[in-house]
Amino acid sequence: MGDATTLIDQAPVQDRDLLQRLSLYFDGFDARLRQGQGWFIFNAAPGRSSRISEFIRMRLQEVQSSVSSTMVPWRDFALSAYVQEVGLRELAPAAEAGNDPLLKHEYDLANRVTKETWDRLLFSDVLVVSGLKPEHAYEAMFLDRAIDSRYRQRLATILLTPEMPDALAAEFASVDPSRTYWDRLFQRMYETSLVAL
Repeated sequence: MGDATTLIDQAPVQDRDLLQRLSLYFDGFDARLRQGQGWFIFNAAPGRSSRISEFIRMRLQEVQSSVSSTMVPWRDFALSAYVQEVGLRELAPAAEAGNDPLLKHEYDLANRVTKETWDRLLFSDVLVVSGLKPEHAYEAMFLDRAIDSRYRQRLATILLTPEMPDALAAEFASVDPSRTYWDRLFQRMYETSLVAL
């Protein structure tokens, strides 16, 4: 925990309180995991997000043998969303027709990698997604399905976003005017998570 303490001591004043709260969260980690309790952290611009993510990574390393965790930046999450929600669906008819063995091989490989990624997102004891900033409907849909599954399993999820709540809600509304995904995400995270601005 020495490195984590050093990170707290070196953090800007506005981050010290949050890192100390995160430290308390990890001090009682077993109980938090049993409850499926996570975090929804707003206003985590890139520098702040990096500090927080590094702190979480250090604390997760302390319990690595007993806890499965997945840390994924939004860029990678969004890429997985595209592959699963758009790319594979577009390629499926041609790949399944079997006329092009190379296409079939590449489709099968992409399908396998996507399933492995999806399983980590759904079943890790702790999922950390940093930089949450949806730009496409398929990203919001993919996130909704992942959070829904984790919520039903009572698994801890930590989301970091550079936005404040109103700005993030507006971004979700731009890709999903019905606000279904935002309302469900906010409700589930608010019910199961600590919130920081």
